[in-house]
Amino acid sequence: MAGKHSQKGSNKPLIILIIVAVVVVAAIVTGVFFLMNGGIPGMNNKQEATQVMTNPTEATTVAVTTAAASEGQTTASPVTEAATTAPAETGVSRVEPQIDVQVPTDEGVPVSYFNATYIPSLTAKDVHTGEEVSLREAFGSNYANSTLTFNSDGTFRDTLTAGEADSGAYVVQGDKIHATYTNDKNMKIEVTEWDDGTPVSFQVIYGDCIVYFGKN
Repeated sequence: MAGKHSQKGSNKPLIILIIVAVVVVAAIVTGVFFLMNGGIPGMNNKQEATQVMTNPTEATTVAVTTAAASEGQTTASPVTEAATTAPAETGVSRVEPQIDVQVPTDEGVPVSYFNATYIPSLTAKDVHTGEEVSLREAFGSNYANSTLTFNSDGTFRDTLTAGEADSGAYVVQGDKIHATYTNDKNMKIEVTEWDDGTPVSFQVIYGDCIVYFGKN
């Protein structure tokens, strides 16, 4: 009877050990495979993204620098072109005509100049009848805002005249003003009041009219 019970033992424990050994080996092999191939796919990307998020200052600096460089390249060409094709104007001023006339003078009398602007009276006088006439009647619409200006460089400008000769040269000698337009026509002027070498009021004959001027 004893021989029957000790004839063969059960094989189940051996099979279980084999299965466990296979699973362990398979787990080891799988782990080695993942380690050699950089771990689970996508983990590196997530780690890099996490690193960027944890250092936002560096990423912002790079972005701003790149944008600035790009903008500089975009605006450099138009600015250079504008500077070469359309230089900035420093100011526009009226170019006065060159005054080159001979003013008659009295020999031996010192010459002087002054700088002042005068406006005409609204009424003038007829040289023949002595009657008063308005500047509108005598000069039309040209009388509005008209002035007679004498400059310290010996030139003058008369905006009451409607012709092309509205400027010229002058000199002061004693109590007289000698003035000549650019068309060589002499101004008929008589000073009625002076103030330290500068006229306060005077009258000028324009054709058939006497026009009175006062200091502006």
